Amino acid sequence: LSSKRFIVNNKILRLRLSIFLVFFNLLNFHSQDSTFYKKGIFKNHILELNLTQNTASLFTPSFRNIHPGINSSLSSQWNKNKKLQLRQDFIAGFFYHKSFQSVVQLYSEFNFKIKILDKFFLSPLVIGGGYYLSFLNMQSFYWDGNQYISRALTMKSNWVISVGSNLEIPTNFKLFEKPLSITAKYRLQVQGVIVRYNVPIIAYSPIMVGITLPINN
Repeated sequence: LSSKRFIVNNKILRLRLSIFLVFFNLLNFHSQDSTFYKKGIFKNHILELNLTQNTASLFTPSFRNIHPGINSSLSSQWNKNKKLQLRQDFIAGFFYHKSFQSVVQLYSEFNFKIKILDKFFLSPLVIGGGYYLSFLNMQSFYWDGNQYISRALTMKSNWVISVGSNLEIPTNFKLFEKPLSITAKYRLQVQGVIVRYNVPIIAYSPIMVGITLPINN
């Protein structure tokens, strides 16, 4: 039993270290006055905040059962074209699925953002993936060699694949002298592995509504 506790504690320590290194590298990358910045690559940063409804369904969003969440993203542009933008988004978030799991989200997405009629932006295809840290909201057990023991907390590291589309509508409102936009997003996200052999993967169809704020002038 003590050896199992040591293994669990060791996994948690490695997980925390991995998350720290990911955020440290992202912050270090964006804080450097690198060649990328001098050449105009990876500029035009946008901050975004979204409220989410994470329907446990393949393709079809629903409000019959509420699985609320929130996420924020930092979006950076690879090219210089304002009407046809190739962007990469770094997303961190959280959502709650009652009686199943609570999830910390860390993932990245690529999208091709198109300005339509000089009035709004459409990203017809957004694709990416990354990491989910899942805390199961249901009772689970492990075998100690003699009997099944209830776990106080079950934590799992999962992968996620994300596909969808974005709509962004500029407004006349400003915050800190920066123009605000309203966003609406649809995603199909596949998460695994939850419970091996029983629930190898689960699909969500989240919809998101939020606001964006540019960092650069």
